[in-house]
Amino acid sequence: MTAGGKISLEKKLATGAPQLVSLAKPIMNELERCGLSDEIARVALVLDISGSMTGRYRNGTVQEIVNKTLPLAVQFDDDGALDFWYYGTTCRKMEDVTMRNYQSAVPADWNKLMRTLGGCNNEPAVMQEIIDEYRRSRVPAYVLFVTDGGVGNTSKIKKLLTEASHFPIFWQFVGVGGSGYGVLEQLDNMRGRFVDNANFFALDDFKTVPDAELYRRLLSEFPMWLREVRRLGMIR
Repeated sequence: MTAGGKISLEKKLATGAPQLVSLAKPIMNELERCGLSDEIARVALVLDISGSMTGRYRNGTVQEIVNKTLPLAVQFDDDGALDFWYYGTTCRKMEDVTMRNYQSAVPADWNKLMRTLGGCNNEPAVMQEIIDEYRRSRVPAYVLFVTDGGVGNTSKIKKLLTEASHFPIFWQFVGVGGSGYGVLEQLDNMRGRFVDNANFFALDDFKTVPDAELYRRLLSEFPMWLREVRRLGMIR
């Protein structure tokens, strides 16, 4: 246990998901550096399942994204559950991902789900669901949003991010080896929001980036957002 009596992330993973225990140290090192070791938050993972993502489902990249996101939820969320969406032309909220079921979060017949949700990526549809899910949350929500690009709907995405800036939702967009990230690459210059509530970076290969570097990038702007929304009274 930690000094405060909380079971350590390493012990939780060792008991519930021993294959992921090596992720505990780089995560906790980064959280301690950022002053987030005792933070409570809801964590969501949103995965692009449009047709252009086919190769990343086949080569295991998407499952690796699930594997490396789940420990953040185990650390941040009291129930250790990762809220989970797939999106293509339409979107679907899936069963929460936990240490019990994470290895099947990417279904064996993922291509069937891909066909069901449609071959295009429609970010606004799933963003609206996420806003509706967390707009009244009493704790901050950290949303990891993964796409391989081809992002359009610029005006709708800007409108939704502006709306969401009034709610306790932080959006961490990550590009995985694609192109055409559109408005996501312009977030630093996006005006009109109540608070800067989003960040973006692209990775050539999610599977090979060192864990310490990955978590440093995933958590680079979340602490600044937390301080600002607390200062503004949006969360305690």
